Amino acid sequence: MKAGSFLATNTIMVALMVVSSLAQELPSCDNEKVDYSPFDTNFADRMKSQPGPATALIMGDKQFSPQRTRWMIISKPDFMKAGPWTTVIWVRNADRGVPEMLTFVDHGSGGVNVQWLNEKLLYGSVWWGRIVSTDFIFDFEKKEFIYREMASYGQLVQPCRR
Repeated sequence: MKAGSFLATNTIMVALMVVSSLAQELPSCDNEKVDYSPFDTNFADRMKSQPGPATALIMGDKQFSPQRTRWMIISKPDFMKAGPWTTVIWVRNADRGVPEMLTFVDHGSGGVNVQWLNEKLLYGSVWWGRIVSTDFIFDFEKKEFIYREMASYGQLVQPCRR
C-alpha cells in the first residue's frame, strides 16, 4: 500500500470516528421543547394597543369572531422590502364603535399570527427573529394584553439524534 493511500484511509477512519462520537453525544430529538419565560419588558414598546381613529379607512379581509359579533383586519407589511417591519391589526365590533389598533413594531420575517379564541379574546404570536417570539392573548373588552410570554425555539434548531 502506498503511503498516500494509507494516510488518506486513516484520515477517513479518524473522521468517521469523530463524527460517530459526536452523534452519540448529541441530545435525543425526543427531548426538544419550546422554552417559555416571563415576558421581556424590553419588548413592551413594540406591542401596543390603542384606540384607532374612528374615521380610519380600514382595508383588507375581515376575519370574524366565531359568532360574527366582532372582526379583525390584519395589515401586514411588505416583506419584499427590507425590515424592520410593522404589522397593524384592527379589531372592532361588527356593527359599531371605534376600532382598537394593535401595533407590532420591528418584528422579524415570521410576522404576526393571530386568531380568535372566542368573542372577546385573540390569541397570537409575534416573531422577533428566527427562534424568539412572544405568545399573547389580547382581551378586546378590556383593551389589554392579558397574557404575554416569551417563547424560545432554540432547542428545535439544534442538532440532535433520532
